[in-house]
Amino acid sequence: MAFSITPGTSNLLDTLLGDTTGLSDFSLTTIGSSQAFGQFTDDPFGLGSGIVLSTGKVAEIPGENTLSVYDFDLNHDFAPTALPGYSSGELGDNIQLDLSFFADSSVEKLFFNYVFGSEEFREYGGSPFNDSFELLLNGINLAKLSDGQNVTINNLVPSYDNPSLDHPDYINNPVGSGVNTKLDGYTRTLGFEGLLAQNNRNTLSIRIKDVGDGWLDSAVFIQAGSVGTVPVTAPGVSVPEPSLLLGLLAMGSFGLFGGLKKKQGL
Repeated sequence: MAFSITPGTSNLLDTLLGDTTGLSDFSLTTIGSSQAFGQFTDDPFGLGSGIVLSTGKVAEIPGENTLSVYDFDLNHDFAPTALPGYSSGELGDNIQLDLSFFADSSVEKLFFNYVFGSEEFREYGGSPFNDSFELLLNGINLAKLSDGQNVTINNLVPSYDNPSLDHPDYINNPVGSGVNTKLDGYTRTLGFEGLLAQNNRNTLSIRIKDVGDGWLDSAVFIQAGSVGTVPVTAPGVSVPEPSLLLGLLAMGSFGLFGGLKKKQGL
């Protein structure tokens, strides 16, 4: 089989959930064009299968990286006023998935595995075109690189002119690489780990947003069956260093729950 993506919002919840012992009463909602969501199989990142969110059309992500651009402004396809934080006529796509559920007293943490990729690599490393990506558990962003930094374009590629500064979690995908995705770069598999609010309702929000323009799209891939209370093994999973992660998780226990450039052929 070859890497393929089926666009749409159907069956996303069933695909995501793995061992959910201690969790119940699930609900899932999406914000944004249905073309920005989908399910993938046989991906080139090592996840196997799962769901994808993108600021562009997910069906266009598979395919060898060439001089063509993964480049869609979905706001031209439906009203920007339907998206929180957008005013009429503003460029950019703001895509969000919210997973809500109840956690009992027997479980402490939520886990899953993911990969972030973008067409903004490498050309726009260190520029204002720094697409935003967040994984929030009860309002706390736990989308972190292995050293605890936020997962952003600029943290992965601080400078287009100096590849030696690239983050070790970054994998470049130049033209002609033979990798079956049009994205110019992506992370290795990263692990999400967050403290749950016990005996309470919890919300996981996955957000991805164009910054500076509505083009040169980004995407996040969540491994099928990895969202749950037991971590799922995936090749090369990278999680933040324990001291950094504990500091981030401790924040939650104190009540904090709740004119565009075009890509060059480089």
